[in-house]
Amino acid sequence: MASFSYKQGNSFVHRIPSWLKILLIPTVSITFFNLPPVFSLGLFIFQTILAFLLHFSLREQLSDLRAVIYYAFFLIFTRIFAWLIGIIADGSGFSDFTWQNLMTLIFEKESLITLLKLFCVMQSASIMFRTSSSLQIREGLENIESAIHRFFKRIFFRRPRKSPEQTLSPIKAPENKISTPVAETVSLFICFIPQVAKIWEQSKRAWFARGGKNGIRLYLTLLPVLFSVGMKQAYNSARAISIRH
Repeated sequence: MASFSYKQGNSFVHRIPSWLKILLIPTVSITFFNLPPVFSLGLFIFQTILAFLLHFSLREQLSDLRAVIYYAFFLIFTRIFAWLIGIIADGSGFSDFTWQNLMTLIFEKESLITLLKLFCVMQSASIMFRTSSSLQIREGLENIESAIHRFFKRIFFRRPRKSPEQTLSPIKAPENKISTPVAETVSLFICFIPQVAKIWEQSKRAWFARGGKNGIRLYLTLLPVLFSVGMKQAYNSARAISIRH
């Protein structure tokens, strides 16, 4: 299962308008990111329970949180490496090495709080992507951009008052559809994320099915394939949008 891919369902979260989720979920994540850690812990527990109620498997949740998990391992590795370099530079050798110091370094409070908040942000993104199709996300972004256009148009480009003849006229000129180039560009970028993950997973499955092994050769072989297939997918998506216009 690719990361952040749409998961069909008929739950309450699936029925929430996509424009509301686009506005609400990032706002909630940013708000809780600036609140004390206990609020982030409560949000993470709530999001995990909600994910299971939405029938997201544990594997799917871990797949969406993979980036934060990799970052956690990288953070721990760099901390331990810097600590060992400091011990060697002091010339004291490993006489000051204790398992208690190592555990304190790994489970440093500030780092754990930051990782917890990042987990909340990624879970919010996961809930939005897995309960909204690419078409729904695009429509939601278009609705938001259209509302912004109308708001500024009413403020800065007020229409003159109509004459009595125009007021009594039953014929109304058709309104032109508001162009939403920003929404189209952003939606292409956002919706391309699960497509890239899907292409990578398919490439890996094909590699292992042909007897390939996990290692540097896997990345040297599949990264060019990911780039070429991804560029072709992006080109086809851009062409499809231009044809519709």
